[in-house]
Amino acid sequence: PIKGLKWTPSISGYSIYDRVNKKLTENNTDRGYKDGWSALTVNKNNSFRYVIDNVISYNNDAVDGRLLYSALVGHSFEHYQYETFGVRSDNYANGAYPSSGFDLVNSGTNIYANTFSWNEYALESYFFRGAVNWDNRYILNFSFRADGSSRFPKNNRYGFFPAGSIAWIISNEEFMPKDSALNELKLRLSAGQTGSMAGIGNWAAMSLVSAGSSYNGASGMVIGTPAQDLKWEKSTKYNIGIDYELFDGRLWGNFDAFYSRTDDLLYAKPVVATSGQTSLTSNIGSMSNVGVELQVGGRVIDRAFKWDLSGNISWGKNKLLSLLEGTDYIILNGSHTLTGSQKHALIINQPISAWYMLRMEGIYQTDDEVPDKLYKKGVRAGDIKYYDKNGDGDIDYENDRVVCGKATPDVFGGITSNMSWKGIELNIFCQYSIGGQIFAAWRGSGMEGTEHLGLSSGSVNVPEQGIEGVTTYFNVSKKAATEYWRGPGTSNTMPRPLLANVHKGWSPDYNILTSSRYLESASYFKIKTITLAYNLPQKWMQKAKMGGVKVFFTVDNAFTFTKYSGYDPETSMAASPAGGDYGTDFGYSPTMRTFMLGANLKF
Repeated sequence: PIKGLKWTPSISGYSIYDRVNKKLTENNTDRGYKDGWSALTVNKNNSFRYVIDNVISYNNDAVDGRLLYSALVGHSFEHYQYETFGVRSDNYANGAYPSSGFDLVNSGTNIYANTFSWNEYALESYFFRGAVNWDNRYILNFSFRADGSSRFPKNNRYGFFPAGSIAWIISNEEFMPKDSALNELKLRLSAGQTGSMAGIGNWAAMSLVSAGSSYNGASGMVIGTPAQDLKWEKSTKYNIGIDYELFDGRLWGNFDAFYSRTDDLLYAKPVVATSGQTSLTSNIGSMSNVGVELQVGGRVIDRAFKWDLSGNISWGKNKLLSLLEGTDYIILNGSHTLTGSQKHALIINQPISAWYMLRMEGIYQTDDEVPDKLYKKGVRAGDIKYYDKNGDGDIDYENDRVVCGKATPDVFGGITSNMSWKGIELNIFCQYSIGGQIFAAWRGSGMEGTEHLGLSSGSVNVPEQGIEGVTTYFNVSKKAATEYWRGPGTSNTMPRPLLANVHKGWSPDYNILTSSRYLESASYFKIKTITLAYNLPQKWMQKAKMGGVKVFFTVDNAFTFTKYSGYDPETSMAASPAGGDYGTDFGYSPTMRTFMLGANLKF
């Protein structure tokens, strides 16, 4: 065998078999019908995934104690498949329910197909990595990988991604003074490409035929658009960084500046319903990211009482560079009208998370301020004044929307503090975010918001008490109930109360259109985790023949400091900044504050 040469093969896999039985009985009829159960339903789900890896690596011994080099080459293959099969039965004689002893679908009179689906993907990768280190002063790393995914068509199945980096450890140079307070100084440069297939389905490379889809409201057969033009989303990143350490480790830190460009962005762009689809996956354009990151840490006190403190801060800015030819922007759809529906758009030269909506400019204080076109539609003093982008004297959501900010922060980071004294430890972790806005959908932009001020109501009927068709109004917040407009000069932020259908020509209503009215600052400072611990004296451990015992008490999500009026400024209905509901809060439950008491034992 060759010294330093190693072959590492591995095979892993798993299989899951799942059977789900649902049965309507006298005890769960209402729940079952509400959830769409049949009398008896059986679903069987099977999934299987395996990964085969082969890696060959080589590491040399130092040549003259100065040259080190290594290389690695490998291949990986992953395959996954999932199948579900279901049947259901219904129409038991005389409305009877299936007996608890009958779990066979054919015990019912009518048998139907329930759920049938098949899903599958495969991923194959070839990769190489090399490294050279000369005298622990000059370090070179380079890599190359080729990834092929079944999600792409054959002509674009593989993506190729090179990367490289160099580092110069200046502090190891002979010209550096040996007794310097500077223990380490390293300069880093890197460039590389990565690929992504996020955002596309397993069958994006094929044209699928399905029934029941909408052709502008009419049913029919849909043939999926061929995906021959889909390709890997590719990101190219350049980075320059400096690492340093001073005073024998008492002070350390690093600084990085980066620029990245992502091309062939994969996204499900909306299309007109007459095409038989509501969205089509496409490579829609390119975007850039530029930013800096700074991290500083050190030992503030190094005596019987020790205190280590570190923190980091990151600033970043992204913008969309290009879209499909002939396209200046793409409107993103939200999940529901109650959450503001269309709030974001992908716009050239704007951030990916740009808010695109009407801009509230205040409240009309007198009827004379209201443009004639709006006055004829029922707008009066006390109603919201929106920015009229096209200057036609009317408010049209399609044509008067403007960029009103973004959901992503300008600056974010964290702070970590570790203190210890005679076996007592206190560890605190904080994080912060500055800039960015959150859309408080729970306040409005729909009929059920807490600031509807009379627009949201229901009808109550209690025949046995002689109550028929009594209108009841949903609750409003204390802020809305006490700060609404009552006359000129009383409010420039909260409109007048009024009933539905007073305004004509808007849905759901003029005063609760999706607008900057519901945008709030998402900045915050959080004390995320506090841990107080005590290490029992070592002499006790020796008597107990134990290695150590640490008792600790932890509070997670301890405190949040923010001006946001909702529960949590980090709330978002979507995870991706390119999602239609990113940065939207629909009144979700906040992250819970948890308390934990425990002990770590060593033997």
